[in-house]
Amino acid sequence: MQSVSIITNCRRLVFFSLVLSAVNNNVLAQENSPYSRYGLGDILPGQNIVNRAMGGISATYYDPVTVNFTNPASYARLKYTTFDVGLDYTGRTLRAVDPVRTLRSGYIIPSYIQVGFPLAKKRNWGMNIGIRPVTRISYQLQQNERLPGIDSVQTNYTGDGGLYQTYVGTGFGSKHFTAGFNFGYAFGSKNYVTQRSLVNDTVFYERGKWADSTHFGGVFLHGGVQYSTHISKSVLLKLGAFAQLKSNLNATRDIRRETYVVNSTYGEIMKDSVYYSTDDKGKIIMPASYGAAISIEKELAWSVSAEYNIAQWADYRYYDTKDDVKNTWVFRLGTNFIPNYKSNSYWGQVQYRAGFYVGPDYVTVNKNLPTYAVTFGASFPVRKYGYSLYTGQYTSINTAFEIGARGNKSNSLRESFYRIAVGLSLSDIWFIKRTYQ
Repeated sequence: MQSVSIITNCRRLVFFSLVLSAVNNNVLAQENSPYSRYGLGDILPGQNIVNRAMGGISATYYDPVTVNFTNPASYARLKYTTFDVGLDYTGRTLRAVDPVRTLRSGYIIPSYIQVGFPLAKKRNWGMNIGIRPVTRISYQLQQNERLPGIDSVQTNYTGDGGLYQTYVGTGFGSKHFTAGFNFGYAFGSKNYVTQRSLVNDTVFYERGKWADSTHFGGVFLHGGVQYSTHISKSVLLKLGAFAQLKSNLNATRDIRRETYVVNSTYGEIMKDSVYYSTDDKGKIIMPASYGAAISIEKELAWSVSAEYNIAQWADYRYYDTKDDVKNTWVFRLGTNFIPNYKSNSYWGQVQYRAGFYVGPDYVTVNKNLPTYAVTFGASFPVRKYGYSLYTGQYTSINTAFEIGARGNKSNSLRESFYRIAVGLSLSDIWFIKRTYQ
């Protein structure tokens, strides 16, 4: 009967994955991030919304109904089949120094869709199936300049694409120690277009267009471990670590160099092809990344955690070519607090979270880009603790708020941002198998 449950969960995930793809292709038109030109784009938050509210603490985190995909060792602690979905809104303000200019944009993007479930509760064995966006490329820039000995030039830069991961993971272990891994397929695209025209009222010049379109995909492996032990009757010491191995993605690239004209009826029309290449095979090397954390937790009351992450982006290659990226690190600090989970008051059972993170961005253009943010959020139970304990139906609305910046006054382009994330963790009646018809 367990296999029937797994098949049912897989079918549900496929449906919601198609929804994610459809939504993701239509809601991002208002995004504009110049730094996403480098590497594989802006790196999106890589944690469950529950973890993001605590500054991104995830290496040590587990509970019976949270699907913590950042450390798959946590799957071993799942006690209920849980459907988990998240949605993000990001607001961004870009401030340029020369010339002085401010640009605001906002966009919505799905955070993840996943289904986690126990395979053997008494043996600490669980599983997760999911899909999530990892990076995002989206920008539209215009540069006006006058070149020596040449007329004024207008150049438009546009780009879109990003990286996604779909994965199957499992976690298993004993009372104190668990281990797990995610095995999956990473895929995506990287599309860049540069259009240049010379501005002159008396002389006609051909417009030029450079277009590169790359599609890629390949397998990846992500593993983790967790250890916990009591240091007093109700206080736990938790240790955790995770790693994603370096991976090679197979890529296919189309390159076009052409001149074109603009028609009021049909838009852009190619006039002459200067260079054209299709199905150019190559590799994209994705870097390894690691994380480790320590937590002190009073069960069902509070926790304090610290985490350190590194990513070896200096190893990144795009068709054997380096980019303006470097190795990077992030330090995180977070806390979780439940006033009184047995309280008759609803607000006493809400889980409150806060944290922060700091570290340099992996993009090196425009000098170093310090990145930092404060985070906070909460999990709101749909039903009170007593009812959930009796029925085994745990459903919560998870929220995370993030306010931060990338760059500082020494950078010619500074970015401030905020994110609002809302997730639904559903372990409810629609997962319970009917006994009577």
